[in-house]
This record gives sequence, structure tokens and C-alpha cells, in this order.
Amino acid sequence: MQFVITPRRRQGIALQMVPPKRTTAIQGELVIMNRVCEQLNRHSNVASLRPIYGTGRLLLPELFDATLSAMAREGFTLSGIEFDGERWYAQSWWCRPID
Repeated sequence: MQFVITPRRRQGIALQMVPPKRTTAIQGELVIMNRVCEQLNRHSNVASLRPIYGTGRLLLPELFDATLSAMAREGFTLSGIEFDGERWYAQSWWCRPID
């Protein structure tokens, strides 16, 4: 499904809460699936965000152990961990459907 995603952390540190119009938001196709995670050496719910049209490149690092942590009329929050190639960090995505 197509969503507008706003990452809520940078390298595990929570970002300041600001109005939606003043945050960086990324539009894309959100896919969540359970698959083998080679980095964790086990199955994990993995969320990924890819362009709506075009190449299959990732718009954000994948979110491993993705869990729905909050939900409201405006959207929902997915929480999990992301891997930057060296370290694991806590991450949350604020997800809103594209109108």
C-alpha cells in the first residue's frame, strides 16, 4: 500500500516532535513481510519502503522486527530496529496513507 512515512529517530535517538508540514516525509510503497533475516539469523517481520513506480531500490533502511506500536485516525506507528551496516538502532516510522 502507498504511504507517507516519517522516520522518528536518527541513529536510535528520538527526533523532536514538530508539526507534520515541517518534517521530512517520504512517499512510497510500504511492504511488511515475515522472512528470514540473515543479519539476525532468524525470522523477522521486515518493513520496507520502495518507490511507487520505477526501480526496486529502498527509500529507507529496512525495519526489522517491525511491530505496530500505535494507531489513530491519522495513521499508525511501526517500531523496530534498523541496521546501518555496522550497528543496530531503534527506529519508528510514522505512517500515513496517501490521500
